[in-house]
Amino acid sequence: MNIIETTIPDVTIENIQENKVLIADNIIKNVYPLFDEVYQAKLEKVIKLRNKVKDGKLKMKEEKNTMEKLIHTYKKEKQIAKILERINKLISAGLTYDPSLKHETVILLKIIDKLPKEKLEQQFSKVSQLLSKRFAR
Repeated sequence: MNIIETTIPDVTIENIQENKVLIADNIIKNVYPLFDEVYQAKLEKVIKLRNKVKDGKLKMKEEKNTMEKLIHTYKKEKQIAKILERINKLISAGLTYDPSLKHETVILLKIIDKLPKEKLEQQFSKVSQLLSKRFAR
């Protein structure tokens, strides 16, 4: 029988708990670098993913703001188109020959792009009332 000397401590009944701790420490010393590299790699991956999520959220926020601006612009342009359509009906109906209405229409056409949304609503209702009065006769 060959006896091989090792660094593994001999275990006796008296020192079994101490030897368990020593063996566990030796295992941890040998295995810990492997776990540390894996842990660092996972940690870097998690940090990259978090940064990617933050960038995605910022991009979505910017896109949302852009979309809201576009929607606001679209609604305003749609109201302007409605008013211009109604003014076209006024012109075709011959109501613009009234001097006061003609002057008011010219001023409205000059400043229509600068008007806020509420004023556009007022002008639209005013033009619609004029049309309804004209065709009610």
